[in-house]
Amino acid sequence: MNDDRERGSKLEVEAPNTSRPPRDERETVRPRTDEAEPHDIPPRSEPRQKAAPANTDTGTNRPVILSILYMTSLLVGLTGLVAFILALVWKSEPGEAWEASHYDYHIMTFVLWIGTSIVAMVLIFTIIGALLGIPLLLLALVWVLIRSIMSLTRALNREPMPNPGTLLA
Repeated sequence: MNDDRERGSKLEVEAPNTSRPPRDERETVRPRTDEAEPHDIPPRSEPRQKAAPANTDTGTNRPVILSILYMTSLLVGLTGLVAFILALVWKSEPGEAWEASHYDYHIMTFVLWIGTSIVAMVLIFTIIGALLGIPLLLLALVWVLIRSIMSLTRALNREPMPNPGTLLA
């Protein structure tokens, strides 16, 4: 670059082409208002469809989401806590009448699951209690799985839980 300056040569740059084609040769996207007539514009063939509300006929509803989160928590662990928090939040929001029993059911499931798991873990750390703690922990996991499946099947049919405060069903 310094060599070019020393030799006295100038850097030549071509100016951009700013010329426009004649008005008749331009492509237009929209017709001009003076040329277009109302009958030239095709009518819209499909009316706009409104988005469906969140909880209607989509196959997915909030209790189904909670049941799936509980079942995945048997592998992941943290999703059970997420499901519990969502159940608490969604219980306070207005929704369909059958959903309220599912929220109570899921809240009761989580509270009893955590309580049983804590007792089982304490028993596992004792010498004699390990014989009781491990089966109790496995029993709690199976219990949560059964309750989640029961809630899932009823939620898919949009049916309330018959007795959300019970321990077994």
